[in-house]
Amino acid sequence: MRSDYHSHHAIQLGLALTGTAQFRTRRDPDWVHYSGVLIPSNLVHTFQAPGQIVANLFCEPESKIGRMIASKLASNAMTPLDADTTKGLAGELRHAFLTGADPDQLMAAAQRCFTMLADGASFATPTDPRIEAAVAEIHRRVDETFTLADVASIVRLSESRFRHLFVSETGLHFRGYVLWARLNRALQLGFAGSSWTEAAHAANFSDAAHLTRTCQRMFGFAPSHAQRGQIEVQYRT
Repeated sequence: MRSDYHSHHAIQLGLALTGTAQFRTRRDPDWVHYSGVLIPSNLVHTFQAPGQIVANLFCEPESKIGRMIASKLASNAMTPLDADTTKGLAGELRHAFLTGADPDQLMAAAQRCFTMLADGASFATPTDPRIEAAVAEIHRRVDETFTLADVASIVRLSESRFRHLFVSETGLHFRGYVLWARLNRALQLGFAGSSWTEAAHAANFSDAAHLTRTCQRMFGFAPSHAQRGQIEVQYRT
């Protein structure tokens, strides 16, 4: 199954657990085969991997690990991983998936992939504490309607200062980040067994169709297709 062209806030690590995966940006004349590839934030791309098992892992670029990985990437191009690096990253994840590991074990294996790429950096190190608090508030209230002004007041910043600092720290405007957080919450609930209508409402989407349109724009798939067709391991660092 081929994805639509799409882009998202996260840094993406694509690992072919069997065979290779094919990725392509709008600038590529043909599909490019990768066993492992890193895709920077907001790069428009598509992929396919007919008959293969592929893990697409996502890391928020404002985290310490995300910043370390981003510093090694071109801002508008995919970065292939060499064979030894890919083998080291994919081995544990492949074994966990093929032996039926539970979601927590898969998550731990995915986190170790990013830790290895970031030279052993910890996931716990914060960035600006005010934006860290703002991000935590967004995720806490992701099922509610709130404004930039609401969150700015909680972290005791003016709206203009908060708006500038938020973009500087996260790489996204406030509304874009809120949408990203809501999409991830809905996907987590849907993959855990909720109906897509329930997941959409729990993440403050108007309905399942709104969730589907957003998912297609950011990931290139409708949620139900992504669930059936690929391993999608997503988490906040």
